[in-house]
Amino acid sequence: MATSYVSMAAPRSALYGFIVTLLLLLVCVAAQSTWAPWLRMHGQVPELALAAVLSIGLTTGGPSGLLAGFLGAFLWASVTGLPVGNLFISYMTLGFLAGTMRGRMFSDRVLLAAIVVMAAVIVASVIGLLIAPPPSPQSWVSAVLFRAVFSGLLTIPIYSLMRFLSRYYPEPDDL
Repeated sequence: MATSYVSMAAPRSALYGFIVTLLLLLVCVAAQSTWAPWLRMHGQVPELALAAVLSIGLTTGGPSGLLAGFLGAFLWASVTGLPVGNLFISYMTLGFLAGTMRGRMFSDRVLLAAIVVMAAVIVASVIGLLIAPPPSPQSWVSAVLFRAVFSGLLTIPIYSLMRFLSRYYPEPDDL
C-alpha cells in the first residue's frame, strides 16, 4: 500500500484558488451584464462584480483584494461603456480596504460582508458621480439605494463561496 507524503488536510496550491477566483469574477461580470429584466429590482441590476471583489478582499487580504479590484474593473469596463478611471479607482481602492479588514471586526461574518458591499456600492456610485455626473440627480439617489440593497442581498452566496475558497490562499504571514 502506497503512503502519501502530503497530508490530506493540506490545501492545494494557491494557483487553484486564483483560478477559481478569476472564474468567479468572470461569472459575476457575465451575470451582471446579462441580468434578466424580470429579475431586476426597480429596474436596477446588482453590482455582482463589486460584491465579488469585496468578498475576495474580505476573505483573502489586501493584496488579493487589490488584484481582484483591478481584474474586476478591467472585466466590467470591457463589457460596459462606463468611464474606466472611475471603475479602477473605486474597485481597486474598495478591494484593498476590504482586504485590510481581514481578521478584524467580525470580518468572517456574512452580515458584515453584506453591509460592506451596500456601503461600497454607494461609495463607488459617489466616485462615479464626481467623475461623470448623471443628468438627473434625484433618480440617481433612488437608483443607488435600490442597487445597494440588492447587491447586499446577493453578496451572501458570493461571500459564502469565497469563504470556502479562502482556504486555498496562503495566510498573510506566509507571503
